[in-house]
Amino acid sequence: MDADKSTGKDFENVELGDQMRNPQQKSPRRTIYFAGGETMEEYSTDEEEEEPEKKDLIPTVDPAKLTWGPYFLFHMWRAAMSTVSVCDYFGEKMSSLLGITTPKYQYAIDEFYRIKKEVCGKIKG
Repeated sequence: MDADKSTGKDFENVELGDQMRNPQQKSPRRTIYFAGGETMEEYSTDEEEEEPEKKDLIPTVDPAKLTWGPYFLFHMWRAAMSTVSVCDYFGEKMSSLLGITTPKYQYAIDEFYRIKKEVCGKIKG
């Protein structure tokens, strides 16, 4: 304990280093004015400032620079993905048209709520 007192550092005396020497003055990102005449300044956080631009996970490929094997695979993959997307779109439209997307017993659920509303109305009235 005597060693702590000899260095002169305790909980009341803490050095903040560069933060105290070069305080950065941040300007508010926006100021909000309230009807009562009060104002609130909103500052940006470090997370918002340092947010890097997100790049695509799949790198772009120049098909002109590929050899025959990768060139063929690239176009086959692209055609397959396009076909799956088209089938997915038309499948969704067909299921909606045929009514497959609605719940199987929706009519029973609607009837239950209608009867419940009538019964509750008769009890109160």
